[in-house]
Amino acid sequence: MTAHHRDDIVIWPDGFHATVGEVRSGEFAHRSDDFEIVRLEDTDRLRELGVMDGESEND
Repeated sequence: MTAHHRDDIVIWPDGFHATVGEVRSGEFAHRSDDFEIVRLEDTDRLRELGVMDGESEND
């Protein structure tokens, strides 16, 4: 598996989300390590999770 890009999205079970870069910087150290990382390019999954709405610039 390749490393995640800093702009990929980290999503916790409660729906809260942040970028991998934000998490790596320690901004969310208070949150659990129970999360999913979704690649920024996976727009279908991001929409399914409610992180992305509508159409992306690349659609």
